[in-house]
Amino acid sequence: MNFEENPPPHSFQNDLYAIFKKYPNSQKDIETELSNLAKKPMAGNAIPGFSPNQIRKLRIPLKKYNIGKSNGLRIIYLVDPRNNRITKLHIYCKKQYRGEQEVKENVRNALKELKGEQTLPLERNPCPHFK
Repeated sequence: MNFEENPPPHSFQNDLYAIFKKYPNSQKDIETELSNLAKKPMAGNAIPGFSPNQIRKLRIPLKKYNIGKSNGLRIIYLVDPRNNRITKLHIYCKKQYRGEQEVKENVRNALKELKGEQTLPLERNPCPHFK
């Protein structure tokens, strides 16, 4: 079953542009992985604490740059299984962040941005994991 995609927050578009600029030869591979999310939304690892919605992380290698999954890109996305919808929240290269706290802050900001722009079924505090 294919999931429909909600528009991502503006911050996701900015992050994606920066990655395309840094890794231009991998643009097609990245776009393919992003489009596959709607076909296989449960492909990434679940991040606990977001029931009934799920926040998931998918690892993407950059083969043209000899970067494997462990050091490649990460896509953080929201899965709403009740409505068969996904929303891309954050994309980043593992090497660009100093730690998990910085990533959590960006995800928290993306969720705040979404909550202000879309009618997404989020509870009042949708991210107890990202406090």
